[in-house]
Amino acid sequence: MENNSSPESVVEVLGCVEDAAKGADRVSLADVVDRIGDGAFPPLILLPALIMISPLTAIFGVATICAVAIALTAVQMMIAREKLWLPDFILRATLPSSRIDRIVSWLNRPARVVDGVIDRRLSALVVAPFDRLWALLCFTLALMVPALELVPMSATIIAAAIALFALAMLARDGLLALLGLVVLGGAIWLLWSLAT
Repeated sequence: MENNSSPESVVEVLGCVEDAAKGADRVSLADVVDRIGDGAFPPLILLPALIMISPLTAIFGVATICAVAIALTAVQMMIAREKLWLPDFILRATLPSSRIDRIVSWLNRPARVVDGVIDRRLSALVVAPFDRLWALLCFTLALMVPALELVPMSATIIAAAIALFALAMLARDGLLALLGLVVLGGAIWLLWSLAT
């Protein structure tokens, strides 16, 4: 059943994932999207970014699948689509519930810390029409991930920036968006250092 109340914090997004995993051996992305709500674009960008920050990225290909989901979600947010569309091969992707539980547990403590510092600050930076600019940035960064998956830490740093942009839109906290730009600057510096 579709959730009518969109999550408004990292902990609430993780709670939606936990709810989707209850009573099932495996959890599909479709289950999670249904729980979060297919019109809640910022949390649907945030979730795959969080997965890319987690130990799941040790599995080759996970970062690329997450990046595709982010890019597709962000572009639909940019064009003001009301409901998210994702291809079946992404929606059908599953993970064991036990692994989901471990990842959520791993993310819960930092999520509570992050939720403790977010507030509605500089909100004008992250509401319409400027939210589409942040979605464009998430889209652009997501396109870079497949090429960088083999470069140590690069996909994780990019995912951290995307997560901050998504959380900024979700929480209406423009300060987080500015922090995301700082993290992005760090990612660019890292890639430049590796290339030279």
